[in-house]
Amino acid sequence: MRKKPKIAIFSLTSCEGCQFALFNLGEKFFNFLRKVELAQCSLLEEESLKCDLFDIAFIEGNPITKDDFKILKEAREKAKILVALGNCAALGGIPEMKNYQNKEKTIRIIYKHVDNIANPEIKEIDNFVKVDFSIPGCPINGEEFLRLANELVEGKIPEIPQKPVCTECPLAGTKDCLLRKKEPCLGPITLAGCRAICPKSRVMCYGCRGIFKNINPKNFIIFLKRIRSQEEIEENLEIFGIKDDVKKFL
Repeated sequence: MRKKPKIAIFSLTSCEGCQFALFNLGEKFFNFLRKVELAQCSLLEEESLKCDLFDIAFIEGNPITKDDFKILKEAREKAKILVALGNCAALGGIPEMKNYQNKEKTIRIIYKHVDNIANPEIKEIDNFVKVDFSIPGCPINGEEFLRLANELVEGKIPEIPQKPVCTECPLAGTKDCLLRKKEPCLGPITLAGCRAICPKSRVMCYGCRGIFKNINPKNFIIFLKRIRSQEEIEENLEIFGIKDDVKKFL
C-alpha cells in the first residue's frame, strides 16, 4: 500500500483565519485529509514538531517571537516542501502596516507595559527560509487550497493563473465598477482567485492576494492619483503589504 504523504500546518503569530477557512470547508476538507497523514496541526493541538520529516509543511502567520522563528526554522529543516499559507506568511499581511509607522509608538497603543514584548519589523517568511510555494489570500480561499494542495501531495508544484481580480468581477455578478465611478479599487493589479468577493459586495479590492506577475502598475497608479490623494493611496496599499511591490511608482 502506498504510504500517505505527511503534512503539517503551523501557525506563527496570526489570527489563524486561514486554518479556519480550511475547517469551514467541512466534509470537503476531511475528505482531503483521508489522502494524507495530518502529522501536525497547531489549531488542533499545540505541541512541538513530532515528526522527523514532513512531505509538506504549511506555514500561516508572521515570525515575531522566538518560538515563531524556532518553529519556522525546524519546519523548513523537516519539510520537503514548505508553503506560505495566506497573506501574512506570503506578504507580511495586515501586521506589516506597523512597518510604515513609528513601531515604538504603535506598540504602546496595544500594550501598557512593553519591556518584554517583541517588536520586530514585520517580514514575510521567505526573508528567513526558502519558500517553495505560496497560497495567497486573507483568508485563503478554501476551495483553491484543496485544488493546490491536491497537486502538491501528488508531487507537483501548482500554477496559479496570473490575471487580475477585474476578470472575475463580471463572473461574480458585479454590476458597478468602482473605478468607473471614480472610487478606488486595486482589482486591476491584484491576483485573481477570490471570486471578486469584495467588489461584488461594493467594497474596494485592497489587494490581499498580492499583485500578479509581469505587471507594470505605473499607469494604474497614475490613474489612482487623479481620483485620490497620495496619502490615501499609500494607506490602501499598506493594508495587505503590497506597497513595497509598487513603491517605485508612487
